[in-house]
Amino acid sequence: MPKVLVIDDENTILKNIEFVLGLEDYTVLTASDGEEGINLFKKNLNSIDVVITDMRMPKCSGMDVLKEVKSIMPEMSVIILTGHGDMENAILSMKEGAFEYLKKPVNADDLTIAINNAIIRKNLLLENSRMQRELLEHKNYLQGLHDSAQKILMNMLPEELPDLKGFRFGVEYKSSDAVGGDMYDICDIGNYICFYVFDVSSHGILASVITIILKSFIRNIEYNYRQGINKRRFPEIVADLNLELEANTAQNVFATLFLGFIDKKTKVFYYVSAGHVVQYLFNGETVESLPSTGTILGVFPDATYSCNVIPLKKGDKVLLFTDGIIEATSNDKMFGPDNLISILKNSHSKPIQSVTSEILETVSDFADGEFHDDVTLVGIEIVDV
Repeated sequence: MPKVLVIDDENTILKNIEFVLGLEDYTVLTASDGEEGINLFKKNLNSIDVVITDMRMPKCSGMDVLKEVKSIMPEMSVIILTGHGDMENAILSMKEGAFEYLKKPVNADDLTIAINNAIIRKNLLLENSRMQRELLEHKNYLQGLHDSAQKILMNMLPEELPDLKGFRFGVEYKSSDAVGGDMYDICDIGNYICFYVFDVSSHGILASVITIILKSFIRNIEYNYRQGINKRRFPEIVADLNLELEANTAQNVFATLFLGFIDKKTKVFYYVSAGHVVQYLFNGETVESLPSTGTILGVFPDATYSCNVIPLKKGDKVLLFTDGIIEATSNDKMFGPDNLISILKNSHSKPIQSVTSEILETVSDFADGEFHDDVTLVGIEIVDV
């Protein structure tokens, strides 16, 4: 049953309105002045549906009531009662947020119609406010997930690169607003240098979870090699990782991986690429492609992988990267592999850190600094054999 608060300093008008609304089964609260009306409103805030107030009252006017009610509950509908010739104040009240004004003496039908419409409007405004609050809460929740995912990924990035005689390294990493699943590392595992980049197809907290699975698996392999135990062929490592990911992720989620090992003594380069974009080995103006040697991770349980073996020589540089580099866009055009190869051909005399920095700067300029995916660059240079 709707509840209406009526405020008027004329007792006859209060009684008449209370009688009319009683016939329509409204619950009516009455107040004989503005201050009393405001106090009643505050006490019954959650049950009042409409406020009706006279414009001209001593001490606390209808305009004062309107402003106070709106400050407490903006969605509340307020109907103003005006006397003859008080059109100026009636219009002013509408500007201040009144739902409607009615001239005295009030027609019963006009009053009930105005109240019904006022209730409908109030309920719509309250529903809109509720939906906005829920949207804001949902947005804050998603932002919290985003921030958590970003923190997880950032904490998993290596704090520093190894300092190894005969090698130089260069790394560039830039996360996008979407929080992707790029990850990289370069590790000394005894007889080998182990290095990798991988890219998870998902974003946000899911990308973080999958990154943890991949990172933990590879760290276990690194540990075993450092300890000299349970050494396995490199393709078998990636096949096991594929099964691990396939068993623990959704069907529409996958990852690509480029996993490389360099024998520190012989400088022989072994790599397995699971569906990763073509990487590059370059020296002078010669750029050699390092294509994929197997399918993506986490989709096909029976997938097999092969290992490519390449002897390295002094001056050779290996560049690993994720597809955020070549898929950076400007005016609907992608940066593409040709532009990347051009940079490599013109950078043969530069140290690897300068090369990776130049690539990131060039791609950033191309895309006007806007990356829609994480970008990762890892460079390894042979400086002594």
